Amino acid sequence: MTARPRVALIQTGGTIDSVGASRLDLAWYYETGERLPDGGLVASVPESGEFAAVEEKPFRRLSSSALTTRDWLELARTVEALLAGDDYAGVVLTHGTNTLEETAYFLHLALRSPKPVVLVGAIRPPSALSPDGPLNLLRAVQVAASPQARGHGVLVVANDTIHSARDVTKTAPFRVQAFQAPDLGPLGYADADGRVVFYHRHLRAGPDRPGFDLAGLDDLPRVDVVASYVGADGALVEAAVAAGARGIVSAGTGGGRPTPAEDAALDRAAAAGVVVCQSSRVGSGRIPPSPSLRARGAVAGDSLQPWKAKVLLALALTRTTDPDAVQDLFDRL
Repeated sequence: MTARPRVALIQTGGTIDSVGASRLDLAWYYETGERLPDGGLVASVPESGEFAAVEEKPFRRLSSSALTTRDWLELARTVEALLAGDDYAGVVLTHGTNTLEETAYFLHLALRSPKPVVLVGAIRPPSALSPDGPLNLLRAVQVAASPQARGHGVLVVANDTIHSARDVTKTAPFRVQAFQAPDLGPLGYADADGRVVFYHRHLRAGPDRPGFDLAGLDDLPRVDVVASYVGADGALVEAAVAAGARGIVSAGTGGGRPTPAEDAALDRAAAAGVVVCQSSRVGSGRIPPSPSLRARGAVAGDSLQPWKAKVLLALALTRTTDPDAVQDLFDRL
């Protein structure tokens, strides 16, 4: 008899282990401040034992909006330690869905192990009528235990669907199909027949992708995101610089266009040594490195949403402040 693979489970909180006031509490459950007891989430899905021996590992449980970049660094080191050696086939992290994609992309950039790391959350709490968390967790365990999931980078599993951490985003507040990859689609499925099936491999998730050394870091460089809109001036850009930002992501309109006043403020920021990245607020599509961006010393955000561009820029700044070198990282990751 073949031994079941061992999968480590780290709970960081979120809807998946929150307890609401009633079965119809689908929106304000976080206001109760109640969570499932330790071990309660895994106990609610005993079927996960058919696919792996799941072992819970300690970490603090927080609302995803309360996580900080310091938490990310600690989480990355915790996962790295679990993946070292032969003890575990993979790791599952439960996470609140509001910032799940940002944590997933940070880990995607920071971790080097080919073993599966799968983030999973829920749109409905376990106390709700028809919760999605238990099946999401089961599917995440299946994927983390699957040899086919090796070498894909960090993955996000939701609604039976396997996404790359680079591409996935939350597209709706309360819909179980909220997680989508608008440009490139999913990598595969943990399907209704119990099989894990991959159809694509992400070219930017291979073992030769650039890595980042987290040793000695107690936090990441400050990077702020400034969204553009009709009539925006440069006040928020200037505030970011005054607050000590070493990088600024401009979430421009449409094809990545800030207002003229924002452009002027961004140029002043760049002249002061702040690395500027131009992205778009629209949620999908690619911002190319245009001649004007290159001439101004700005980095093009490629197809990353602004909040993911922020993650990559912060990590890039731990290595270099040269816009050309940063652009190379955006072109490859």
